[in-house]
Order: sequence, then structure tokens, then C-alpha cells
Amino acid sequence: MKKFLGQIGIAAGVTMMCVVAAIGQAKAPAPREVFRDSDGNLVSNNEFVDIRMANFNYPDATIIKILDDGTKEFRLQKIPQEGMPAPAFSARTLDGKTISSSELRGKVVVLNFWFIGCPACLSMEPKLNAFKARFTGTDVVFLAMTIDPKEALEKYLKKERFDYLQIADAKETMSQFSFRGFPKNIVIDKQGKIVYWRSTVKAWDKFESVVRTELAKN
Repeated sequence: MKKFLGQIGIAAGVTMMCVVAAIGQAKAPAPREVFRDSDGNLVSNNEFVDIRMANFNYPDATIIKILDDGTKEFRLQKIPQEGMPAPAFSARTLDGKTISSSELRGKVVVLNFWFIGCPACLSMEPKLNAFKARFTGTDVVFLAMTIDPKEALEKYLKKERFDYLQIADAKETMSQFSFRGFPKNIVIDKQGKIVYWRSTVKAWDKFESVVRTELAKN
């Protein structure tokens, strides 16, 4: 009996050691993460991704700091294009009308740079159409520029829907914006200043908020 009880004690001890080891090996909860823009304002995870990828060819200058309570804070770099005057341009839309930046003064302009062979551009188009529809009845100008020739663009639009005003053969015009990589989504305010500069968009609420804020200004 004494031997049997001893064996039980050993087994219990081994079991306890295994439990302790398992607890020790369990992963600690991930630290809380917060995201801030260059001015220190809290932003959503989606907006964090959008800002970080706004110029994806730039070196990542995000500052990561561990706060006293263990929170991991991400402070994003400023998007250099925001706050800059938009380049002057003049181009012809697909329907033959000339449109210029000077004529667009006093209006909020939403620009999209894309081309037919860009999968990321094409996947955004349904969402961009829905986004434009939210501003029905306003004088926001939605303008898309592509490097594709007029004939290729017309052929594409016969099969696919993209509701922005379209400008073909726009490589030279787009190059004035000094960017790399497609797509680009830009908002220009009524004074001709760039107030929003993104590549792909995850934070559609932020995109809409920027346009509505600028639309409400005199």
C-alpha cells in the first residue's frame, strides 16, 4: 500500500510539473497596439495601412515605441504630397471636352490614376463607383487618368464600368504629380491643394470624410 501511494505521489508530481511547464510555454497576450499619424492623432488600423502604403516605394519611416504600460505605439511619417499645391494640368476627356486645373478651382476634385493592366486598379473600380455614387447631387469632380490610349480605353469601358470622367493617354499629365506605382487616389481641395494622397484604400470612411470636409468649406 505504501509503495502504491508513493507511486501516486510521483505521478501527481509529474503531472503538476507538466501543467506548470505548459503554462510557462503558453504565449503571453500580444501587447495592445495603437496607431498615430504624423501629428499624433489616433488612426484606425485601416488608415494606418493606407498611410503607410501611400508611397510604397519610399523607405518606411514609421517610428515604433513601447510605452510604459507595454502598449506598442506606431507613429507614421507625414505624406509629403499632402499640403502641396497640385500641379497645373489641362487634358481632354474621353468625350472630347478639355478640362483644366484652373477651371476646377472652387471645386473638390477626386483623382484616380490607373491603367488597364493593373490588377489592383481594376479591383478597386466597383468600390470607386460606389464611392462616387455617395456624392450624387454635389459638384465634386471625379476624374480618372490612364496611360492607356483612347481606343483601348473605349474598348475596355464597353465591357467594364468605371463611372469617373476618363482621360486617356495621360502619362505626361500624370507625370507632373511625381509619383510611382498604381493606383493613386488623390483629393484636391477648392484652392488647388492636395489634401489626400493614397494608393489602395482600406479606410473608405476616412476617404469620404476628407471629401465631405472639403466640400463643406467655402
